[in-house]
Amino acid sequence: MSKCLGCGITLQNKEASLLGYTKELENKYCERCFKTIHYNAELPVTSLDNEKIIMKINKLNYPVLFISDLFSLNKQVIEVFKKIKNSKILVINKCDLIPSNLKLEHLKDNIKKSFQINNNLLFISVKKEINLNKIEDLMASGNLILVGETSSGKSSLINKLLGINLTTSSYSNTTLDFIKLKYGENIIYDTPGIILNKSKKNIEKINVYTKVLKKDYVLKVDDLKIKGEGNLTLYLPNDVKVISKKEDISLPKEYHLQKKDLELPNGGFIFIKNPAHLYSNEDLKERDSLISR
Repeated sequence: MSKCLGCGITLQNKEASLLGYTKELENKYCERCFKTIHYNAELPVTSLDNEKIIMKINKLNYPVLFISDLFSLNKQVIEVFKKIKNSKILVINKCDLIPSNLKLEHLKDNIKKSFQINNNLLFISVKKEINLNKIEDLMASGNLILVGETSSGKSSLINKLLGINLTTSSYSNTTLDFIKLKYGENIIYDTPGIILNKSKKNIEKINVYTKVLKKDYVLKVDDLKIKGEGNLTLYLPNDVKVISKKEDISLPKEYHLQKKDLELPNGGFIFIKNPAHLYSNEDLKERDSLISR
């Protein structure tokens, strides 16, 4: 049976409501991928089982390039990364979005310390073609598995290096099954994107805000509300709205922080350098800061 070149699912022409449907089995793409590629259509798909994906990766036992980006990197992502038993490299895509005052070598050390990992790290940008030659060298050295969360740029990386047209979009999940691709004499496995509990934004730009929290003022970051006293630096996707408003409300979650980051649910983070006492309306994960010195 043929597989869709876009998402890897087995093609079928029997049932239009099921995945893999195409009118003609000779087609290269299923109808879902064709509409996504040509019309940027958002088509619903059943969530995939992360644990089954990881089990299959471990069974293949080839080296893994695990792709994320700095502003989506969080404890959930690293938990998935740690479950992969193969030799692996953490690839930080979209490094062109990292503000110039954040030095990559310093970030690398802090990522390893904050998330307690000892694996190699590589910063790349598919869009700006930064360090893609290093990925090509790794692909030329033997069979590889490409893994990453949804919207990490994994399929875009393959399209760039192999000159093919895997389905890419801002929606999850565009790759539905393992896709086996040839690179010289080697095999590159593209895997379905890892889906986490929260929907992840496709981050195309980062805005940096410095905010001073004042008593009786509430800082709104999308649906998140924060109040307290202290200085904050926010690293946020460009479509996230930030509003400071005088509002006398009680927020249930309490944090005492210094030189820490707060991970934001849909991407980005808040850096707290000096001692601060904060409250929020939802649980936030804190970590040793990725940018503090």
